[in-house]
Amino acid sequence: MTAQVEKLLQLCRERDLKLRTAESCTAGAIAAEIAAVSGASDVLDRGWITYSNEAKCEELGVEPALIDEHGAVSREVVLAMVKGGASDRALCVAISGIAGPDGGSDEKPVGTVWIAVALPGHGSLVRCHHFTGSRSEIQSQAVSSALSMLIEQLQKS
Repeated sequence: MTAQVEKLLQLCRERDLKLRTAESCTAGAIAAEIAAVSGASDVLDRGWITYSNEAKCEELGVEPALIDEHGAVSREVVLAMVKGGASDRALCVAISGIAGPDGGSDEKPVGTVWIAVALPGHGSLVRCHHFTGSRSEIQSQAVSSALSMLIEQLQKS
């Protein structure tokens, strides 16, 4: 994933953008992957680990009614998370999912992960993924997908 991160950092630098993460099921792994690359400090601004529903509401301004109506693992909630994390000069990625091995349902099985990316003035990108494997494999796939979506959003802006 180092090549992905280097590409992401390069794109952010070219656009003079900072980068923020709002993470649930990856618990900071996206930010950690970025920070593992030397020189990331000029781009990586901050991150929130909002594992609990309460944290999503308190830290990112997600309305509790959204979680009650759609569940924490939903398009609506990751869009609210990413909106709460982005700023005029900061790209943000938000992620919420079910990494397993427990916690899935027929409607939202283990491996269901919603990712949203927002760059103010350029809209948002949101996708639902269905990853397979162990908990760590699902989290790793989610991190890689989040990095890819960040790059995609920057390339289309």
